[in-house]
Amino acid sequence: MDKKIFIIGCLVAFAALASACGEKIPANELRLEAQLECPYDSVDVMTVQYGSTAYEMKREALQDGRLVMTLPLEEPVSVTLRMPGDYFHMGINFPGVPGEKVVVNGSFEDYAIGGTRFYKEYAEVSDLTKPAMVKLGQMREDIENLFAELIKDREKNADRIKEENERYKAEYEAVYRDLKQRAYDYVSAHPDKDASVGLLQLIGEDQIEHVVASLDPKVANGKMRPVIDALRKQAENERIRQEAVESIKEGVEAPDFTLPDIEGKSFTLSSMRGKWVILDFWGSWCGWCIKGIPDMKKYYEKYAGKFEIVGIDCRDTKEKWKGAVEKYELPWLHVYNADADGTPDKYAVQGYPTKIIIDPEGKIDKIVIGESEEFYKYLDTLFGE
Repeated sequence: MDKKIFIIGCLVAFAALASACGEKIPANELRLEAQLECPYDSVDVMTVQYGSTAYEMKREALQDGRLVMTLPLEEPVSVTLRMPGDYFHMGINFPGVPGEKVVVNGSFEDYAIGGTRFYKEYAEVSDLTKPAMVKLGQMREDIENLFAELIKDREKNADRIKEENERYKAEYEAVYRDLKQRAYDYVSAHPDKDASVGLLQLIGEDQIEHVVASLDPKVANGKMRPVIDALRKQAENERIRQEAVESIKEGVEAPDFTLPDIEGKSFTLSSMRGKWVILDFWGSWCGWCIKGIPDMKKYYEKYAGKFEIVGIDCRDTKEKWKGAVEKYELPWLHVYNADADGTPDKYAVQGYPTKIIIDPEGKIDKIVIGESEEFYKYLDTLFGE
């Protein structure tokens, strides 16, 4: 008998036996079992809180393609299995739900999801989204490979690069638009299924409230409630960001905010009134943010006492944020922005790093996007003698 078929058969038999015996999964754990057709001997397991961009990535060993692991969870998270180093494809994505067991069989392009009750429901949702996800991943890989060739002679291929980029954007948006409509139709037709909540992240921000209102109360207030709350908040933050794109400019009053500092104490921006303040929106994952640290430290010392820097960490876990502050020995004030707080949205931050200089009256004096010499020259203009 083929070894792979034997292993898959054993896994399926084991799942059936466990179900028959009424396997009990602890309420704060997700049991994950997978049999993957993977060219590597390991797989990356990525978890992301719903409504967040901060993620955790762990590399797990495969034994003849098999993975068995337990994830400690207090509330649902988004889980993605990826081939190591593969940043093109969407991977195998599913909600990680505490107290449940998920079983994944197949390849990264053609897989089946099953397990306990939730995942038996979710199998239908997965089949609905899988073709589009695989297609989007292949499109991204194709365009990246094409650009890798075209940029070898960027000047000669400038027009072609622009055309291909516009074509890719239009095709990507068409596929994603169709996927969003399919998600909307499915949730509307199945408001009584917990698995429907797994599609809310694909639905447009302007439709979230309408769709949530249509959910069965048992679903809306059930185990997927944290997902619903997080995605509703995300939609609200996007609305704030869109409004801020028009309103945030030099000369207007800086939006106030309160965020926890590195010791867990609350910091409020308005408490700095009367001082020059620089808001530094950054993250440990941001290469240009890290490259700019030596100059930031140099100027912080050069004009000591003339301004204060408030580093606002974005898209990091708390552990990564604190680790980066310690590693790079950053001497200024630091606060942590969970995505749900929406502070970058209040300032319409679209790139990292973004530095916003605020005058003693609390008004925005200057906005600098990216690591730029312009920022440091402006500090010399403001504070130089």
